Amino acid sequence: MIRAMAAVLLVGLIMIVQVTVVNRLPLPGGGPDLVLLAVVIIALARGAVVGAITGFAMGLATDLLPPAAHVMGQYALVFCLVGFMVGRATERAPGSSAVTVIIAVMLAPLMSAGVGGLLGDPRVDWKAVLNLWPSLVMYNLALAALLFWVVSRYSGDPRRRRREAVPTGAYPVRRRV
Repeated sequence: MIRAMAAVLLVGLIMIVQVTVVNRLPLPGGGPDLVLLAVVIIALARGAVVGAITGFAMGLATDLLPPAAHVMGQYALVFCLVGFMVGRATERAPGSSAVTVIIAVMLAPLMSAGVGGLLGDPRVDWKAVLNLWPSLVMYNLALAALLFWVVSRYSGDPRRRRREAVPTGAYPVRRRV
């Protein structure tokens, strides 16, 4: 219960920081998408169903927050699909989390533009999307690497002992005769 309430508060804080701080930064080519990264990290930690539900909820909140000048439900669909795919990939191949994050961060902006184009959004221009895509991916990958490290570092069992270092003289040394 407390864990769920903390997750809801964290999601709300991420949404507020995205709208009030990150969207106003004068970065070339836009800025990182904290909402996308939150969906990816939650899907990695909790699985496909929780990732899809979280992606839908955060996407719907993104659709409703003010600078919403796009088709309603666009981000809800994209984040729901991203959350489900990341969670499913993590469930099927637990060791491939880093590759899953990279693929999700690279495909999400293209999926969003594709859904906008399919829904008839007149602002979707593929030339502009392909010009902005590399910078969006780089911002998101840089932040995803940091978040991935933090989550993997602190999400483990705190009672588990860290692996101890091998003492220097533990292995036999070959001597030349």
